[in-house]
Amino acid sequence: MSIFRKAYSVVGAILMLQFLAQLYFIAAAIFTIVNANDNAKDVYAAFKNADNFAGLHAINGDIIGLTILVMVGLSFGSRYPWRTTILTGVLFVLLVIQSVLAHTGIPALSGLHGINALVMIGLGGFLTGRNWAFRPEPATPAPAR
Repeated sequence: MSIFRKAYSVVGAILMLQFLAQLYFIAAAIFTIVNANDNAKDVYAAFKNADNFAGLHAINGDIIGLTILVMVGLSFGSRYPWRTTILTGVLFVLLVIQSVLAHTGIPALSGLHGINALVMIGLGGFLTGRNWAFRPEPATPAPAR
Protein backbone atom coordinates (compact mmCIF):
# COMPACT_ATOMS: atom_id res chain seq x y z
CA MET A 1 0.00 0.00 0.00
CA SER A 2 1.36 3.39 -1.00
CA ILE A 3 2.38 5.81 1.74
CA PHE A 4 0.46 8.48 -0.21
CA ARG A 5 -2.76 6.47 0.10
CA LYS A 6 -2.29 6.09 3.83
CA ALA A 7 -1.53 9.80 4.12
CA TYR A 8 -4.68 10.59 2.09
CA SER A 9 -6.72 8.52 4.55
CA VAL A 10 -5.16 10.20 7.59
CA VAL A 11 -5.62 13.70 6.16
CA GLY A 12 -9.21 12.79 5.21
CA ALA A 13 -9.88 11.75 8.81
CA ILE A 14 -8.36 15.02 10.02
CA LEU A 15 -10.62 16.89 7.59
CA MET A 16 -13.67 15.17 9.04
CA LEU A 17 -12.57 16.23 12.55
CA GLN A 18 -12.16 19.78 11.29
CA PHE A 19 -15.69 19.68 9.88
CA LEU A 20 -16.94 18.49 13.28
CA ALA A 21 -15.08 21.36 14.95
CA GLN A 22 -16.71 23.81 12.50
CA LEU A 23 -20.16 22.65 13.52
CA TYR A 24 -19.23 22.90 17.21
CA PHE A 25 -17.78 26.41 16.90
CA ILE A 26 -20.75 27.88 15.09
CA ALA A 27 -23.27 26.17 17.36
CA ALA A 28 -21.39 27.44 20.43
CA ALA A 29 -21.48 30.97 19.00
CA ILE A 30 -25.21 30.80 18.30
CA PHE A 31 -26.13 29.30 21.67
CA THR A 32 -23.98 31.85 23.51
CA ILE A 33 -26.19 34.56 22.02
CA VAL A 34 -29.50 32.70 22.32
CA ASN A 35 -28.99 31.90 26.00
CA ALA A 36 -28.27 35.51 27.00
CA ASN A 37 -30.65 37.24 29.39
CA ASP A 38 -32.94 39.79 27.78
CA ASN A 39 -31.12 42.95 28.76
CA ALA A 40 -28.65 45.14 26.90
CA LYS A 41 -25.64 44.34 29.09
CA ASP A 42 -26.03 40.54 28.86
CA VAL A 43 -26.79 40.60 25.13
CA TYR A 44 -23.68 42.72 24.49
CA ALA A 45 -21.54 40.34 26.58
CA ALA A 46 -23.04 37.33 24.75
CA PHE A 47 -22.17 38.80 21.35
CA LYS A 48 -18.67 39.56 22.57
CA ASN A 49 -18.23 35.96 23.83
CA ALA A 50 -19.77 34.52 20.67
CA ASP A 51 -17.18 36.45 18.68
CA ASN A 52 -14.49 34.13 20.05
CA PHE A 53 -16.29 31.05 18.72
CA ALA A 54 -17.02 32.75 15.39
CA GLY A 55 -13.33 33.63 15.10
CA LEU A 56 -12.36 30.00 15.73
CA HIS A 57 -14.90 29.00 13.08
CA ALA A 58 -13.24 31.35 10.56
CA ILE A 59 -9.68 30.28 11.41
CA ASN A 60 -10.59 26.59 11.22
CA GLY A 61 -12.24 27.26 7.85
CA ASP A 62 -8.94 28.64 6.54
CA ILE A 63 -7.07 25.60 7.85
CA ILE A 64 -9.65 23.35 6.15
CA GLY A 65 -8.64 24.97 2.87
CA LEU A 66 -5.03 23.93 3.45
CA THR A 67 -6.11 20.43 4.43
CA ILE A 68 -8.13 20.04 1.23
CA LEU A 69 -5.20 21.28 -0.88
CA VAL A 70 -2.99 18.65 0.78
CA MET A 71 -5.62 16.03 -0.07
CA VAL A 72 -5.62 17.13 -3.71
CA GLY A 73 -1.84 16.71 -3.83
CA LEU A 74 -2.01 13.34 -2.09
CA SER A 75 -4.67 12.13 -4.53
CA PHE A 76 -2.20 12.76 -7.36
CA GLY A 77 0.61 11.07 -5.42
CA SER A 78 -1.61 8.11 -4.61
CA ARG A 79 -2.37 7.58 -8.29
CA TYR A 80 -6.04 7.30 -7.50
CA PRO A 81 -8.45 7.16 -10.45
CA TRP A 82 -9.19 10.55 -12.01
CA ARG A 83 -12.67 10.45 -10.51
CA THR A 84 -11.22 10.57 -7.00
CA THR A 85 -8.78 13.35 -7.86
CA ILE A 86 -11.50 15.39 -9.57
CA LEU A 87 -13.92 14.93 -6.66
CA THR A 88 -11.18 16.02 -4.26
CA GLY A 89 -10.74 19.13 -6.43
CA VAL A 90 -14.51 19.66 -6.36
CA LEU A 91 -14.24 19.68 -2.56
CA PHE A 92 -11.87 22.66 -2.86
CA VAL A 93 -14.24 24.42 -5.29
CA LEU A 94 -17.05 23.92 -2.77
CA LEU A 95 -14.82 25.51 -0.11
CA VAL A 96 -14.31 28.58 -2.33
CA ILE A 97 -18.09 28.77 -2.82
CA GLN A 98 -18.45 28.38 0.96
CA SER A 99 -16.26 31.42 1.53
CA VAL A 100 -18.18 33.49 -1.01
CA LEU A 101 -21.52 32.49 0.54
CA ALA A 102 -20.33 33.55 3.98
CA HIS A 103 -19.55 37.07 2.79
CA THR A 104 -22.36 37.96 0.36
CA GLY A 105 -24.19 40.29 2.73
CA ILE A 106 -27.49 38.88 1.46
CA PRO A 107 -29.01 36.77 4.26
CA ALA A 108 -31.12 34.58 1.95
CA LEU A 109 -28.05 33.77 -0.13
CA SER A 110 -25.70 33.43 2.84
CA GLY A 111 -28.09 30.86 4.28
CA LEU A 112 -26.86 28.48 1.59
CA HIS A 113 -23.55 28.46 3.51
CA GLY A 114 -25.01 25.82 5.85
CA ILE A 115 -26.38 23.69 3.02
CA ASN A 116 -23.07 23.84 1.15
CA ALA A 117 -21.35 22.80 4.39
CA LEU A 118 -23.48 19.66 4.54
CA VAL A 119 -22.59 18.84 0.93
CA MET A 120 -18.89 19.29 1.79
CA ILE A 121 -19.19 17.02 4.82
CA GLY A 122 -20.91 14.37 2.72
CA LEU A 123 -18.33 14.54 -0.08
CA GLY A 124 -15.43 14.58 2.38
CA GLY A 125 -16.84 11.56 4.20
CA PHE A 126 -17.43 9.74 0.93
CA LEU A 127 -13.88 10.37 -0.31
CA THR A 128 -12.34 9.39 3.01
CA GLY A 129 -14.42 6.24 3.45
CA ARG A 130 -14.21 5.12 -0.17
CA ASN A 131 -10.42 5.46 -0.26
CA TRP A 132 -9.64 4.27 3.27
CA ALA A 133 -6.18 2.68 3.08
CA PHE A 134 -6.23 0.88 6.42
CA ARG A 135 -8.74 -1.85 5.59
CA PRO A 136 -7.45 -5.36 6.18
CA GLU A 137 -6.28 -7.06 3.02
CA PRO A 138 -8.70 -9.76 1.82
CA ALA A 139 -7.39 -13.25 2.42
CA THR A 140 -6.28 -14.93 -0.79
CA PRO A 141 -7.18 -18.60 -1.08
CA ALA A 142 -4.33 -21.09 -1.28
CA PRO A 143 -3.71 -22.41 -4.80
CA ALA A 144 -5.32 -25.77 -5.56
CA ARG A 145 -2.98 -28.75 -5.94
